[in-house]
Amino acid sequence: MPSSRSRRSHRASTLERWHLWCGLAVLIFLLLAAFSGISLVYKKLLITWLMVPQAELPAHYGVAQMAAQLDVIAANIAPAQRDLIKAPNLEEPYWTLTGIDKQQVQLLSLETLEPHQTNLWLLDFFAFMRILHTELFTGVIGEGILLVSGVVGLFLCISGIILWWPTKRSFRWRWVFPKNISARYLMQYHRHSGALASVILVVILLTGSIMLWQKLVRPLMSPAPVSVLPNHLEQVIPSTSHVDATPAQFLLAAHKFIPDGWPTYIRLPTVNAPDASIRFRLPDEWHPNGRTSVKINTLTGDITLSARSDEVSPARRLVNQLYPLHSAYGMNAVYVFLVFFSGITLVWLSLTGGISYFKKRSTR
Repeated sequence: MPSSRSRRSHRASTLERWHLWCGLAVLIFLLLAAFSGISLVYKKLLITWLMVPQAELPAHYGVAQMAAQLDVIAANIAPAQRDLIKAPNLEEPYWTLTGIDKQQVQLLSLETLEPHQTNLWLLDFFAFMRILHTELFTGVIGEGILLVSGVVGLFLCISGIILWWPTKRSFRWRWVFPKNISARYLMQYHRHSGALASVILVVILLTGSIMLWQKLVRPLMSPAPVSVLPNHLEQVIPSTSHVDATPAQFLLAAHKFIPDGWPTYIRLPTVNAPDASIRFRLPDEWHPNGRTSVKINTLTGDITLSARSDEVSPARRLVNQLYPLHSAYGMNAVYVFLVFFSGITLVWLSLTGGISYFKKRSTR
């Protein structure tokens, strides 16, 4: 009868094989996701440095000024070029206009409402990386591949810690930050780097996988409650008819219901979509774009208000944090660095694990 030590050794050997083959199966996809994710972490900072170094939000700038500029943007820019409008804020002191194809992006100066022209290649680069990171340029198929890869990545994190744990006393910082990289120690780098970054890697992989699961399979929760208000647009702004209302009036009307919120994403009505939609970020909210919205139906004047993100259930609040926890957008500098570090580590783990395997195989 096999001893308990031999049984443990057999289980470890089996887990190691699963870890190896699962890692090889998703190696390329995790490498692409990690590399593209790294490039997006400091997106806002790089845009500020390289495109709009002098831009800043004026001290007096508020929703009234924003509404006036929104009218000008709507009048002068074709709807196809401003399908989604992001209002200026302290971190992004410029208007961001995304075209209907999701790839054409313009940044408008607050002073002139003219597009910033410096280093425009940066916007194309980030658009490319965003599509690579979210769908691998293959739409739903790519999203499915990334979902499976994320789940497998979670297994790799957990199984890697289990395999590393018996050797935890051998942890040395030189295995994480080697002065001179040697091919013979690739697996040492792999094991100890993975152990060090395991917690933040689990957070990143878990949040990314849940977001893809909600999009492709089913939401974890039912849609957030909404309420159709008894007020019509004419009652909020008495001199206004909902048929003739301007974008500025939509924004000002919506802001009356969320007076402590800062407008983020704005969708103006079109022939095929009669609703004007404005999202708000509440004070101290993690999500950079907010999760509270107001919709105004331009055909009827009806106003629909979502539940405030600071008044929903704890479970929904947790779901609302998936995006900031995954992207680090809206988070403090320490967390942003941890997410950046986790991406670097995932690239390093993919390379050290893959190269080590193929090197051993070539010497057999």
